[in-house]
Amino acid sequence: MKTSAGWFNWNDPLGYRWLMFGVLSVLYFMACMHRISPTVIARDLMAEFNTDATALGFMSSAYFYLYAAVQPPVGYLSDTWGPRAVTTLFATIACLGAMLFGLAPNLTVATVGRALIGVGVGGVFVPALKIFSRWHQAKQFAAMTGVFLAIGNAGNLAASLPLTYLVVWVGWRGSFLAMGIVSLAMALACWLLLRNAPEEKGWPPIVVDPLPAADGKETIDQSASRRLRIVFGQPSFWLVTGSYFFFGGPTLAFQGLWAVPYLIDIHGYSRVHAGGTLMLIPIGFIIGAPLFGLLSDRLPFGRKAILTTSLLIGMLCWTVFLPTGGKPPAFLIGPLFVIIGICGGGSLSLYMTMTKELFPAWLTGTAMGLMNPAAFLSTALFQPFSGFLMDSVGHAGTSYPQAAYYKVFVAIFIFGCLSLATILPARPAKAASR
Repeated sequence: MKTSAGWFNWNDPLGYRWLMFGVLSVLYFMACMHRISPTVIARDLMAEFNTDATALGFMSSAYFYLYAAVQPPVGYLSDTWGPRAVTTLFATIACLGAMLFGLAPNLTVATVGRALIGVGVGGVFVPALKIFSRWHQAKQFAAMTGVFLAIGNAGNLAASLPLTYLVVWVGWRGSFLAMGIVSLAMALACWLLLRNAPEEKGWPPIVVDPLPAADGKETIDQSASRRLRIVFGQPSFWLVTGSYFFFGGPTLAFQGLWAVPYLIDIHGYSRVHAGGTLMLIPIGFIIGAPLFGLLSDRLPFGRKAILTTSLLIGMLCWTVFLPTGGKPPAFLIGPLFVIIGICGGGSLSLYMTMTKELFPAWLTGTAMGLMNPAAFLSTALFQPFSGFLMDSVGHAGTSYPQAAYYKVFVAIFIFGCLSLATILPARPAKAASR
């Protein structure tokens, strides 16, 4: 049915961009589900592969190392090959990684599979933002990015209680084989349905770049070295990226690996209860990402002020874990997880928008590809580091004492302080301050 807005009419650009948005959202949903999935099966993996927290942290971090490593080439290829080809190729790689992980006979093979998953899903987010930059006006970008993050991060929600039930039903191996099949189907959908710009469908361009190339030409023929010089020569790029590094890693590491074991070991939750409680973080994220994006598009305070507020509130939530020795009252766990999620989603959408607004549209993919690895590299480092902190205290079988988790919370708080301090000197683009 066609509406005046054209939302459901795939034969005009306003409708067709929502079809593409749906395809990209499913892919990003899978990426987020893979990102968080180890926390649900952590005890299964430790038992099956006879391993400890440090080794499990290294296995889980393989996703983040490779995800981070592919972001710069993914960004460059998004600007040159185009997002359609990039997402098709990388979704296929994600399928292969999930299949290998599900069939892994030992921890080494599981690590390789986890790494391939990281490579594959690493080709989703930046190409999606590149498509949004061509199919949506600049004044819509922050809100669109927030909605995309919210829908995609329903994958984090699915990686808690729903994945727990799926693992109980078909086992952790069957669960990953199923995710591999879905990834293959989405790779086919990318090739058939995605288009890099409205012009490829014979429609006029939606976006006119307000920041043309320095030589007056908007072209994909700019050399890689020139692209890097422009991005790296922007001081605020380094400050935003540095703050993003300190912000992303600890939260992702806790949510994606230690949250469920923490709730079981310290608060005595059952596996299903812990998985259900973990859902509160992505629920908060789903609320915060579009909300903060919408606020930053409409309020006159500027994106940096709203981002700083979000980071400060999130840091205060983690502070609650410190005076209680890592075990706040049980009734606070739910509200803390929700607020942490809201601030995490809101901060992420603002980091992306601030970076996008520092550069012209022909550099969007490259800039995002160079900035986006920061949080995932941080996670890749923080997961084994946090495992080392926990092992330094000791454990009994697959259970860790309160003192082990307390060390992790102290590290998270320190990283939060560094994130806040790093963003303060940043000078966002004028377009971001309204």
